[in-house]
Order: sequence, then structure tokens, then C-alpha cells
Amino acid sequence: MYKISYGCRRPALAIFWIFASHSVAAQDQCDRACLKQITDRYFDALAKHSPTGLPLAATVKATENGMPVQLGEGLWKFAGATTYRMDTFDPESGGAGIIAIILEKNQPVILALRLKVEQGKITESETILCSKGDAGVLWAPEKLTRPPPHFTRWVRPSERDSRYALINAADGYFRAFETEGTPEYVRAPMLPDTNRFENGLQTTNVSSGGRKPTTATEQFDMAQFRNARIYDRRYPVVDEEHGLVMSIVRFGRKLNADGTEIPLERSTQAQGSPLVAEFFSVTGGKIREIQAVLITTPVGSPTGW
Repeated sequence: MYKISYGCRRPALAIFWIFASHSVAAQDQCDRACLKQITDRYFDALAKHSPTGLPLAATVKATENGMPVQLGEGLWKFAGATTYRMDTFDPESGGAGIIAIILEKNQPVILALRLKVEQGKITESETILCSKGDAGVLWAPEKLTRPPPHFTRWVRPSERDSRYALINAADGYFRAFETEGTPEYVRAPMLPDTNRFENGLQTTNVSSGGRKPTTATEQFDMAQFRNARIYDRRYPVVDEEHGLVMSIVRFGRKLNADGTEIPLERSTQAQGSPLVAEFFSVTGGKIREIQAVLITTPVGSPTGW
């Protein structure tokens, strides 16, 4: 909402200036086609091991697994062909969120990439890379063959959730994580058949470790992740046209009085503090599917942002 001062002597001129300014801002905005084009160029450059030629801002900031990195270093040294890609675009914020598989010496590496584009230039690049063993048993790149239907569907304008409703659904998911097993527990807004996939591995509605299949909601109701704590919660990419939200968080554990971490009730991850990019597909304020990329980092590791 724009605010106009009643003390302005020339209200018509003030209104003209506001809308003219908004028009200029809109012209500078990178729309969906623009974001896709820049993302395509980014992955092409990765495969060539050089960011030369990319539209980079002079002050571009980049991280890899939470650590600062210069574009051209780290991932850029070994990235090969891209064999899988799932895109999420947010023209309003200039954000792009991608899950992809690239090859390193013919071995798959799953990555989550976030780009920020302002006035046609990349100002931020955030990457989470996961190779086999980086997240315990959560590893199934062979399952990622094509983007899930829930993440490619186009939502009619009359049926779309607002930007705030989409973020609220994702935030409710993390609230359930932190409150499960306590009197403050609030169920996450999920559909009965909601599935979660972590590094390609389905972790809901499947039997695991001799346990019967459980839904995502049942896992929270059973306090399966009791004592989890969510740090550095962000929602940098919100795609209203497709009902998608990209979140980036760091998982930790609640602390004892002496500052030591309380173990999780159950965990399929290696010990540490997982850095996670989670993509939510939301319909009518309810989460219908979750796709996540995560790695396990040392306890207390920064996200870099």
C-alpha cells in the first residue's frame, strides 16, 4: 500500500510521481522468462567451469554449503552436465530456486541453487551441494528423473494462494517441528497424502526400519523429530503462479540447561546440523508435497546469509 501525505500541496503530481516510479521499477524487474534465461545461462556457464559472460553485479555475493566462495571456485571446478532440473521463479523478488543434479566424474551431485537478480544482474548465488554420504542415508538421486507434477502445474489466478498464505503454510511446517511433543504443538497445514522427499528419497508413507508407513502429519503427531529446533528461517523464493515456496533453514537440536544438545528421538541423518533447502507445493493453504536438498554440517555452522 502506498502512503500519500495529506500535507502535499500537489496531490495529483504526488500520485503521478508514485505511479511513475512504480512503472520504472516494473521495467527494471526480471520477469519469469528473464529469470529462466539467466538460470539457463548459469547452468551453461557451470558446465564450462567459468562464470565469464554471466550478468554479474559488481558486488555479487556467493556461498557454497554456507561458506563464502568466489564464483568460479568450488563447484565451478568440477561441475559437469545437468541431468535434472526443477525450477521455481519469483518475479516479484527477482528470485530463482532450483533443485538440480549435476555430474562430477560421472557421479551425481544433488544441488539446490538460489539466485537473486536485480536490474538484470545476479547479485546473490547460494548453493547447497550434496554428494553420497553427506546426509546419512538420505540419498536417492536415481529417483529424480523429471520434475514432480505438483511443482510444474500452473494455478488459475482465481485459485492461487497469496504470497503470504504460501509463506504461512511453509512456516507452519517448521512450527510443527519445533512444537511437536509439547503442549504448544500445532499441526502443520498438510493434506492427508502429503509426501516429503529428501535428496530424492521418499521419507513419508513408506516403511522404514521395520516401522509401518506413516504420513507426514502422523510423524509430527508421534513427535518423531522431538527436540528439533529450526534456525535462520528464510523464504527467499515464492512462486504464486505455481503455488511454490523455497525455504532455507538450518536444523539444530534443543539445548539442555548446561548448553549441550538434546538428541533427537529419531534421525536418519548423520550427526551434525543439517543445512536444508525445502521446496513446498501448496494448494488452498495446505502443503501437498515437499522436495528437499540437505547436507549435514558441523553443529552451529553458519548459513552465510
